[in-house]
Amino acid sequence: MGRITPDEFVGRRDALAEVVRLAAPDAHERGLLLLAAPSVGVSELLRQAYDELFRERGLLIPIYFALTPNDRTAVVTADHFLQTFLQQLVSFRRQDETLSNASLSTADLMELVPPADYEWVERLVEVVERVRAEDDPRAFIRLCLSAPQRAASSGAKPFVLVDGIQFAEQLNGASLSLGTEFAQALMHSGAPYVLAGLRRHLLDLMHNARNGNDFAGSLRLEGLSDEDARTMVERLARRDEVSINDQTRDLIAQQTRGNPLYITSLLRAARERNVALTSFRNCQQLYVDELMGGRINRHFSSILEEIAPQANTRRSLVRILYESAQNENGRATIDVWRKRLNIEPEQFQKIMRKLHVHELASLSANFIEAGSDSLVWSDYLRARYRLEVEASPRALVVAETLSETLKRAPQTMARHYRREAALGLRELMERFNCQRVPASLFHYDRFSRTHKGMTGDELTTALDAETDLVRLPQVIHAASCASFYPPIEQSCDEERCAVAHGFDAGQYVDANEVVWIAAEIESKLEAGRGVTEIWCDRLMQVARACGFNRVRLWLVSPEGFSTDASELLNEREAYGSSRQQLELLTQRINAASAAMAAPIEKFISDFV
Repeated sequence: MGRITPDEFVGRRDALAEVVRLAAPDAHERGLLLLAAPSVGVSELLRQAYDELFRERGLLIPIYFALTPNDRTAVVTADHFLQTFLQQLVSFRRQDETLSNASLSTADLMELVPPADYEWVERLVEVVERVRAEDDPRAFIRLCLSAPQRAASSGAKPFVLVDGIQFAEQLNGASLSLGTEFAQALMHSGAPYVLAGLRRHLLDLMHNARNGNDFAGSLRLEGLSDEDARTMVERLARRDEVSINDQTRDLIAQQTRGNPLYITSLLRAARERNVALTSFRNCQQLYVDELMGGRINRHFSSILEEIAPQANTRRSLVRILYESAQNENGRATIDVWRKRLNIEPEQFQKIMRKLHVHELASLSANFIEAGSDSLVWSDYLRARYRLEVEASPRALVVAETLSETLKRAPQTMARHYRREAALGLRELMERFNCQRVPASLFHYDRFSRTHKGMTGDELTTALDAETDLVRLPQVIHAASCASFYPPIEQSCDEERCAVAHGFDAGQYVDANEVVWIAAEIESKLEAGRGVTEIWCDRLMQVARACGFNRVRLWLVSPEGFSTDASELLNEREAYGSSRQQLELLTQRINAASAAMAAPIEKFISDFV
């Protein structure tokens, strides 16, 4: 069933294990919701799971069914599900994988059904044909979807993997929610199941299904990590015999933000056109070709056609999406969008809903926030806006898009390498939990004066002997500074500035509430007073803009701070550390966390 070989399936081993684990006799969960970000490869994950379960030849019978818009109606989809269910059941029972996708009639199926299943399958098929003749769509759909429950109650043990549940929303007929019917049928089947789809739709679906959240665990599927994305590019390039180098590999991984669909599209296009991806120029030419007319173009075009089937509405939608995204925060009221689209309220609601589900916009109360984390979508939207709204010549759009992406390539890679070299302030502050640490780790001048030149063991002994200690807050939430104050991105990469909310002494009262704002300064030498003052002012601007009452500023410069800069930090009651101090602090926090965790782990071990 899988489209790629298992060794090419990158970055999803843990997720695959979670799915397959449901087949274990001692599995704690019976159902699993796969909450997928757009186009991150959830379908291939389910197909790989099907293959693995099929190869294991265990007691559970894997059934993979993908909803698509091609079925057109809810009745046709339900009929397709039943046919797929019975066909894959027969395929597994006979251990003949060719039967899974063979073209079989009902009579063919009945001849292949094993004796152990024949009676209940025959009864189900007879009832289905009778209800089909009665022309009762609702009864017919529910009957078809009851196949897993009927199989389970008759001794068979199906494991149903349903993919693309968001497509159920756009199927016509039967005056019922097919997605809800699928969810209810699987939840009450008595058999393990996986329900997968776009995360925003699936969460709403399970919320609306009766007791839906009580029946299943959940697993979120995001884009690939940087490392996995690079590995995927390498393996696809090797398979497709496309030449790449380390720089172009990293560029593809970063530009696609680890999205498997975009990576696969680019490598396939390179193979088909016999293009060597050994230069930024070749990479970006291929990328722009894909944006303007290749697989990536068709992917986004099909989404827009699904959201707004009428050409005039689609053009207006492209215009408002692009122009809204150019605003400082990308936000506008729903009334503004409604007036600009100028369509019927029911159609407007459908468009807004689908934009939200596909994560091309976000609905929040009475506001719509345009924009997406996808750089590829932003490039596509800009090109389409220029072609359809500005009516610019296609050659000009292609040339300028290629020029922009080429200029951006070195910047993209420089940011990537800076991000990899970042010190991880947010991750460190997330682990603050009332630990007591030497105060010198937050005062570069003091540390430099008393500990400079010490070896590792001497330094550890000296720090252990310090009596002036800082008690860290108990941090309850940490995020990038840009999440609170987007303008900071003009001065600092997202990974180099963080905000952490916490409480001193772990006591949850107003007087103890504190916000740490930390930033990493780029400096090859000790940071001087000027740059230190600029950063203190920037972080205080964040505090004022966000309304933080009690704040602690913490600056980290790899080589520390000059004497004048340290004096300024002391005047501002701000902390300043070097990379060495940060590493020592990290070691102590890790050790304290391990010491706190040991009694808990022992208790759990003794209890079990």
